[in-house]
Amino acid sequence: MSKLRKILLVFAHPDDESFATGGTIVKYSSIANTEIHLLCATRGEAGQTGHPSICTKEDLPYVREKELQKAANILGIDHIRLLAHRDGTLDKIPTEILAQEIKEYIDDFHPQIVITFPPHGISGHPDHIAIQKATMAAVKEASIVPYLYYITIPESWVGKRTSPPYSDPDESIHAVIECAEYKDQVAEALRAHRTQNKSVDRAFPGVNQGKNDSVRTANHYILAWPERTLHKPLDAL
Repeated sequence: MSKLRKILLVFAHPDDESFATGGTIVKYSSIANTEIHLLCATRGEAGQTGHPSICTKEDLPYVREKELQKAANILGIDHIRLLAHRDGTLDKIPTEILAQEIKEYIDDFHPQIVITFPPHGISGHPDHIAIQKATMAAVKEASIVPYLYYITIPESWVGKRTSPPYSDPDESIHAVIECAEYKDQVAEALRAHRTQNKSVDRAFPGVNQGKNDSVRTANHYILAWPERTLHKPLDAL
């Protein structure tokens, strides 16, 4: 039996996994002896309740947790760990506190690869930026040294489809995961986040109407840690 591959996704909100890395998750979850975990810092209680609303603001964190579990099942995530932080406050939490929680999970799970947002957070959301800082700090202090990848959008893709506010130069990209064949599953996972249907409409036009044309055909990554290595394991998996 080949060695068990372990991938840890570290994000801020329910739906980040589907918006950012859905195709990658489906691809690697279909590979034998691969285990994928998601560490999500909040329950997304600062998000929308749907358009039209499908729950109260008080019930939103519980509804979003169920939406996340449904999306995870569609994508093939093996395990979800939700932290107890409040949505919209991650940038107010000392980085070392959030980093310690992430480090403890890394030390327990022993992933070979960790994936999170880049320093600009793609959307510029303060929670995304905070989770990136904490994840980098955690990886550097972990008892093992996993490879840390940032999911991003290459500059050459900007303007070709609905684009987020921030991207990275094409020459900074270290790994491209082709995932066009998984667009249907990614679209289904996006639709699972029903309370966030307005955000899905904005980022992936047509998905809520049953189309997948706007779902990205590839996910692009920057190898952030270790800083110097010839080996790029996300390519090799």
